[in-house]
Amino acid sequence: MATSRTEKADVERTVDINPDLQWGEVVEIDEEYLRASKTTQFMRGVFFQMILFGALSFVGPSMSDAISNLGGGGLSTPYLANLATSLVYASGVIVTLFGGPLINKLGIKWSCIIAAIVMPLAGSGYYTNARYKVDWYLLASRVVGGFGGGFLYVAETTAMLSYPDPNSRGLYLGIWSAMRNTGSIIGGAINFSTNYTSSGAGGIAWSTYLIFVGFECTGVIWAFLLSPTHKVRRSDGSKIATSANISWKAEVVALWKHVQRKKTWLVFIPAFYSFFYGGTFGTYLSLHFSVRARALSSLITPSITIPMVIAYGKLLDMKRWSQIHRAWISFAIWVIPQAGCFIWIGIEYSKYGATKTAFDYVLQRSQWAEAYLPYLFIFSTGYLCQLSLYWILGTFSTDVKASARTGGLFRAFETLGQTVSYAINSHSSADPRKAFYVNCAMLILTIPCMVLIISMVPETPANHDVDVDVDVPVIVDVTKQAEKEHTT
Repeated sequence: MATSRTEKADVERTVDINPDLQWGEVVEIDEEYLRASKTTQFMRGVFFQMILFGALSFVGPSMSDAISNLGGGGLSTPYLANLATSLVYASGVIVTLFGGPLINKLGIKWSCIIAAIVMPLAGSGYYTNARYKVDWYLLASRVVGGFGGGFLYVAETTAMLSYPDPNSRGLYLGIWSAMRNTGSIIGGAINFSTNYTSSGAGGIAWSTYLIFVGFECTGVIWAFLLSPTHKVRRSDGSKIATSANISWKAEVVALWKHVQRKKTWLVFIPAFYSFFYGGTFGTYLSLHFSVRARALSSLITPSITIPMVIAYGKLLDMKRWSQIHRAWISFAIWVIPQAGCFIWIGIEYSKYGATKTAFDYVLQRSQWAEAYLPYLFIFSTGYLCQLSLYWILGTFSTDVKASARTGGLFRAFETLGQTVSYAINSHSSADPRKAFYVNCAMLILTIPCMVLIISMVPETPANHDVDVDVDVPVIVDVTKQAEKEHTT
């Protein structure tokens, strides 16, 4: 039986509403959303969701980054802070490893709420240690914070991989990263304003941490404002690709199938490497720079990073190159400067050895600049490394449930790298150059893995759950499908 003119128009609109879609690609359009008020459209839109994820990163991981960017958490020595940070990432690994099933069952919104509840523990732990010398609370707060933070890591990664339209994913990744670093700018400004007079080594003023706690307490507000995934819409009214719910057992089976995929293990070393520099160079900053130089660094680093990630995100969305060409360009942009900076810092270590110094931007300006610039380049390009990995993983599938497993394992590998990095740097008797050498080795191993995974980048991502054995084609002829359904 022939398809009616109205049905054909609906079918054509499904394709024509987005000119970047290939003919026959099924996209469900929410007409009710398009007829809703501008406020409702904005609140349910992908852009507002990205702002909220940025706000959560702003008051959560960003504040922790601001503390870490002081070197050793701002404490008088870096070793206890490195142990605490190692514990937070170790507990985070446990959650992120099973993050796919957890996020798929709990949902992105409730996972973020869990994470937001424990955010204030980070600043309060450092405050009690700096003021009252209480070690156990700092360590305990970081363990609990790691479990809660693991939910945010996987939830935001899942959203980054699946919510944006593939042609604007880079821009949204840049916005999210910029907002996270904006929090670090505020934290860095707080650090510098309260510690700029201290030209020697040591710990920062304990009152600094109270301001961080205040910001962290607002996380619950942003988490509750998030829309459930099934209500989120793109600007054209299209829904987010998500497969049907499956049982806990089926989720575990799907995760196991995901683990066995080639790309999962190819991304292991790059993910492990991506933030490994945190412990290595945080210790470098703590041991070799004055308090106010470290405070200034926590302001400079995110200020440089923000325009970089926005420009980098736009580069990833440029259609003049194919996806695989963009992947190669983005890889070169961060790997070449990082390799050069490792050589640079190796030369610095050969000059000064592992002895503790306190370079200050006023008292030893030229020596400070020479030792600090490679640190700055490593930290700023580190975000580009992570964004490129997010973007590459997003090219394989846009389905929320498949993205949750991808994001969970990626964050597990990443947090495992951070755990090892901070653990290596938590011993006062250890030579800090050993962690630096391990970091160099990780970069060498990362390069061939990136080459192989970039060679696998597809031009069109799958829009169904690739880990579940169901017969759902990515591309179908919707005209024939409509005719078949009408005849039935």
